[in-house]
Amino acid sequence: MKADICSRVSKIVFYIAMAVSVALIALFFFVGFNDTETINNNDMRAPQFTDALIYWIYALTGITVVLVVSFGLISFGKNFSDDPMGALKGLAGVLLLVVLFGGAYFLASDTPIIVNGKPLSDSDGNPIAASAYILTDVVIYVQYALFAVCTLATMFSLLNISRKVKSNK
Repeated sequence: MKADICSRVSKIVFYIAMAVSVALIALFFFVGFNDTETINNNDMRAPQFTDALIYWIYALTGITVVLVVSFGLISFGKNFSDDPMGALKGLAGVLLLVVLFGGAYFLASDTPIIVNGKPLSDSDGNPIAASAYILTDVVIYVQYALFAVCTLATMFSLLNISRKVKSNK
């Protein structure tokens, strides 16, 4: 009974999140643009719902990270008494995620990007905060690492498939 309620709530939350995502993406692409702004001597027009879409993506990312870490710790706590090695293996994925983000943060730089001899600035001419450069670097480094992991996993799975095909002949 309890699992059935959790499943229903999970499905409802998923459908609501998908509906909000689709609505924000539709608003972003199809509603229109803000007035023309001059940014670094260039006239630019941004979609009206850019900020809403970015905040929604930040919220979904934050919720995902919190849930992955918390469920990993809860699973570790429940399984530790029954199967300590299995619990440690399950916790290893969460720890690798933390190490990946920590390493990316350690490698990130807060050096401003210079374009045409001037640092980038926002639409009001204010310099961009160092934390924005760090966040951007962290996301890029994590994407590189995850792309490498996916590429290696694909290569190893193809090798396993080819071995199984050869052994069945």
